[in-house]
Amino acid sequence: MNTLDAIKARRSVRGFTDKQISDADLETILFAGGQAAVGGADFKSLKLYAVQDPELLKAINETSAKRRPGSDPLYGAPTLVVLASSKSILENIEFTNAGCIIQNMMVAAADLGIDSIYLWMAMYGINGDPELIKRLGFPEGFTCVGTMALGYAAKEFPKVRGNEQRIEVTYIK
Repeated sequence: MNTLDAIKARRSVRGFTDKQISDADLETILFAGGQAAVGGADFKSLKLYAVQDPELLKAINETSAKRRPGSDPLYGAPTLVVLASSKSILENIEFTNAGCIIQNMMVAAADLGIDSIYLWMAMYGINGDPELIKRLGFPEGFTCVGTMALGYAAKEFPKVRGNEQRIEVTYIK
């Protein structure tokens, strides 16, 4: 698949089967994240965690759901990727880094036929629970700056992308 086809194939899936992705595919996806643009090339300020332990996923999901009772913030995904960061050399760049890293991983996943979604509530759940931070093994000074779920869609989701530009563009020459 070429890059634009992978970008068009990427979609946010809000419901996963329990089928686990392969270790090889997970490694490829995590590698893609490590190839992302990072402000000031400050890679030492970042750490990726691939969570597939059902008990830890359940704990993250339950803690994250406290912000919206009755919700399923991980959508039943069998894999959660957590991005942690310490303060970077550039103020607040960690969230831009997270966007670049997670987008790379989402496009790589789409290329492999794996579904994904960028999750916001899970980040708050993790950061709001010192026990989760401890279970994940974050070093001192690191916080969660982004999460994404990976797996296979539990149902068919409508295609939302086409060949049209979806954001208004203004050319200034």
